[in-house]
Amino acid sequence: MADITESELLQQVRDALVFTETEDGAMSVLQLADALDISPNAVRIRLRKLLEEGIVETVRVRRKKMNGVVSPMIAYAPVKRANARSSNARSSEE
Repeated sequence: MADITESELLQQVRDALVFTETEDGAMSVLQLADALDISPNAVRIRLRKLLEEGIVETVRVRRKKMNGVVSPMIAYAPVKRANARSSNARSSEE
């Protein structure tokens, strides 16, 4: 992998989530790793930072596995602006 800064990697993860073509707008760690050509562990590290910053959120989605079985899984999606504002309002009220 070419020399790339941490902030550039974070931006790539954000962009991948914003521009995903999945019907629910969410991506799993493995999908992100494949899209960004980095390891799943590297994706998890970046996602942790984006979760802490309130930029992405975990969501439950249903995906079809290779054997054809549809099962629930954890994925990540960008926080919608309305949700971010309402959560900020709630935290300021506390």
